[in-house]
Amino acid sequence: MTFQLPPVIVVAPDTPVGTVIYDASVESKAVTVDCSGDAQVRRGYLYLTDTDAREDVMPGVYQTNVPGIGIRAAASSERFPGYNEEDIVRPIHYLGSIHGYSQSTSTFRAAAQLVVTGDIQEGDLDTSRLTSMDILGNAAIGEMRFSPASVHITTNTCNVVDRNIYVPLKTVNTQDFTGQYSDILTEGSFKIEITDCAAGTKVDYQFTSAGSTGVTNGNILGIASGDSAAEGVGIQILDQNNTVLQFDRNYTAITSTQDKVPVEIPLKARYVKTGEVKAGKVDSVATFEVFYR
Repeated sequence: MTFQLPPVIVVAPDTPVGTVIYDASVESKAVTVDCSGDAQVRRGYLYLTDTDAREDVMPGVYQTNVPGIGIRAAASSERFPGYNEEDIVRPIHYLGSIHGYSQSTSTFRAAAQLVVTGDIQEGDLDTSRLTSMDILGNAAIGEMRFSPASVHITTNTCNVVDRNIYVPLKTVNTQDFTGQYSDILTEGSFKIEITDCAAGTKVDYQFTSAGSTGVTNGNILGIASGDSAAEGVGIQILDQNNTVLQFDRNYTAITSTQDKVPVEIPLKARYVKTGEVKAGKVDSVATFEVFYR
């Protein structure tokens, strides 16, 4: 059974101890086990030990290799597991023995959480250390693992200076709109400003169709309808190099920030003809998202 974690988990530095930042469950296919002799049954984490236990946080939590981040898991072949003493996964230990011939068919179920255990330090979570197994004799009959092999835990919390940016557009007369595109309509104030990033932070951004006033051809922002609205035009957003930005596509603003040095994403806008142009008011909303890791 494999738990699929996100490649990057962002946690606020002041997240309280005991907060669950990841929570999931998985279920295996039916597994048939034949045993023809005496065999010991063992279960548990292969690499975590009793010294990693953080029972002070909550029962069943074990410290991972990332300071401030713990793992808690539960497993059962009889029911959906709960975080009780019977089901909680512990370091590998002896459960009992099987004698003589036996055959059984089981479905393994597991649940897992990542839990804040203290002050969080940025780092890469080694998920291979979280592997646990059910072992019969020398054979693994059940396994709980995590993917990807490394998950980046970050406390980077860049701040977007203005989440609601008002962008005034220059007035264009319909008789001046002779080509497919207008001139650039914006001044230098059209930009996304970001502050307080930790050193080495990569900043990506995108404009999204969701929350915007309609998008056609992937890059033409629609105009809000109304009795006095203009017709036959849409808006394109461009970067500082005059490249038209596609909605719902990530762009990198900077690959590695300097500590606490502000980042600016300069942008431009222009009209694009979509039909017969009719004069009127232009109101549009473009929703943007900023990602940092």
